[in-house]
Amino acid sequence: MAKIFICGHRNPDMDSVAAAWSYSVLKNKLDEENTYIPVVLGPLNKIAQGLFDRLGLEPPRLIKDVYSKVSDVVRHPSLVLSTDDPVYELMNMYNQSNPSVVPIMDDGEFKGLLSVDEITKYFLTENTGARPVYNFHIQNIPRVLHGFFLKKPADKNLVFKAPLIVGAMKKDVFMKKLRESDMKSLLVVGCRKDHIEYAIQSQLPGIIITGVQEDSLEGIDFSNYEGFVYVSNKDTAETIRLLRLAVPVSDLLSKKEIPLVREDMLFDNAKSILIDSGFRGLPVFDATGENFTGFITRRCFLDKPSQKMILVDHNEARQAVAGIEDSDIIEIVDHHRLDAPKTRKPITIIASPVGSTCTIITDQFARYGIELDPITAQVLLAGLMSDTVMLKSPTTTSVDRITADKLCKAANTTMEEFCEKLFSGGDNLSSLDVMKVIGGDFKKYSEFDVNFGIGQVEVTTLDDVDSVADKYLEALEKFKRNERIDWAMLLVTDVIKDNSILFTTDFSKNYKFMYQEISKNVFSLPGVLSRKKQLLPEVIRVLGS
Repeated sequence: MAKIFICGHRNPDMDSVAAAWSYSVLKNKLDEENTYIPVVLGPLNKIAQGLFDRLGLEPPRLIKDVYSKVSDVVRHPSLVLSTDDPVYELMNMYNQSNPSVVPIMDDGEFKGLLSVDEITKYFLTENTGARPVYNFHIQNIPRVLHGFFLKKPADKNLVFKAPLIVGAMKKDVFMKKLRESDMKSLLVVGCRKDHIEYAIQSQLPGIIITGVQEDSLEGIDFSNYEGFVYVSNKDTAETIRLLRLAVPVSDLLSKKEIPLVREDMLFDNAKSILIDSGFRGLPVFDATGENFTGFITRRCFLDKPSQKMILVDHNEARQAVAGIEDSDIIEIVDHHRLDAPKTRKPITIIASPVGSTCTIITDQFARYGIELDPITAQVLLAGLMSDTVMLKSPTTTSVDRITADKLCKAANTTMEEFCEKLFSGGDNLSSLDVMKVIGGDFKKYSEFDVNFGIGQVEVTTLDDVDSVADKYLEALEKFKRNERIDWAMLLVTDVIKDNSILFTTDFSKNYKFMYQEISKNVFSLPGVLSRKKQLLPEVIRVLGS
């Protein structure tokens, strides 16, 4: 089952948010094999947030980008060992499951990763060079070697280092070997009384006896022996083989520093880090870099994952989520001009020259015979009313008006009652962050060798324009410099009274506007509601004059 994001444009408005949410309702009813998740690319405005709060709905999830990340390929371990566990258990894991890597953890704290590379290196090192010295944990001996303690060590958590010696030689040779050794050995011996008694006398750290039969150890006094005595049920050769696997897996951990990989790291960056590291796998931590969440291996990077996307209320890459080039666009639902990114395969495009994407989605419910519930109808109606400015915008079509009537009936409301509630908690210029207002819905254009841009914001009153004009004009000049354009404008639309105010930066042709200039660089635009159909043509006329 795939998770498919339904996403509106950057700086989401009501139509974009409503379209994403309501289309997810429809798609989840039509397709039970996948999960459709509505998402937004920025915080909801007051009108949208108020709607979702009033209806008791969870708003679409906020995302920053859809770049392929480590979180898309991270593997979560089902097999884990602690640092004290014997190599024997690690070998069994590989024999039974053949994992790529095995995480080593102590009380939830990450200690390292082990793979066949570390196992191979351990045995190569053991069988080359000087006589190996083993790091024995007393608790591991009965875990790998069937038998019992004839004499337990005083310390039940005893840890000691020792080479192995087999008591198979004559006593005098055996004694000579022990005397010549720089370190006391762990003895593996059959029921050879002389060898055992000398080991007791020498206070070797431990004696492991094989081939024990009833009464075969009679006459041997262990009372003054400070080490441990363990009776193995295996023969001598098998006992030695298994003892070599009793060492803790911590002995296999690489001393080389392991690179830090976080879940939010980009796929390509993590791939490069893994290749350069020389390790078979790397641990993955959460965004804080403190909590281990899984691991990545070379297999994780054989295919680059891509997030499946449905774009609503937009189709241009510059308006889409960051990382759209990494995604797999499978559908577009929009009412704007088409300038979509190149897709990997044929996709469904539902486009219509209407005033709102929610109008198109309402039609899709009817097309598939899915009845609109009152809640979904209200969300769709909110998007439609907002984008068409209560059906007063020049972009409004007869289809929008017919759709609005249908939605009002489905929502058990009237248009007047619904819009009063919808816009009652709307914004005013004094309550908003100036730079966010300007950049929130800012579109760039180029005509007659002039690069310019127009932002738009909807408010429920223009009464505070005089008190905030200087602040907005100053911010608009700063925004123009930051964006490196020639001319910047902000259209402030009163959705209740159907009027707008235009703030503009200094520009040589400002005086050619047919609108009334009520103060320097502030114009009154009665009846102007649409940036695209009303203001933009006038701006282009001014530039061409």
